[in-house]
Amino acid sequence: AQDAAVDISTTRVDVRASETGRTIDAKALRREVQAALADVRADRTLRAPLDTVQPKVTTAKLAQKYPSIVTVDRGNFRLRLFKGLKFSKSYPIAVGAAGHDTPPGVYSIANKQVNPAWHVPMSDWAGALQGQVIPGGAPNNPLKARWLGIADGVGIHGTAEDWSIGSRASHGCIRMHVSDVVDLYPRV
Repeated sequence: AQDAAVDISTTRVDVRASETGRTIDAKALRREVQAALADVRADRTLRAPLDTVQPKVTTAKLAQKYPSIVTVDRGNFRLRLFKGLKFSKSYPIAVGAAGHDTPPGVYSIANKQVNPAWHVPMSDWAGALQGQVIPGGAPNNPLKARWLGIADGVGIHGTAEDWSIGSRASHGCIRMHVSDVVDLYPRV
């Protein structure tokens, strides 16, 4: 049997489908061969029974394990959404500025919020605001509309700075147009 497998890259999700396999009782077959060879007058036609073996991971189970996949193509400023292991939608994004790079790796969405508060990082990048908490919906809160947290204060969020989309501009977060992050939010 062959288990289903998934290979995820920034631009695609490749699925190797599961396949059933066959097995044979090798000891029983050996006994039948030995018996047939021992008697010169015996019929030497053997029928070895094969049993079907099911894969441990089916394609359906794989689709259940990965109902939504989000990939971030930092070099091309694209976020791609895959549903049911198939491409669903692509969005333009901004990523982390030099020195504040959006972290590479595999993550899960750790938390989601509507109109999130901004916990300003303790960084020179944040200027006089560092260490403060800016309430959700406040005009000076750069986290607009939705938040999908991934790790260590980095997440996917809307931005009022639409001009930054398609560039390296954030403190590591993935910025999206507000309408796009509102569209993405319920899908993951």
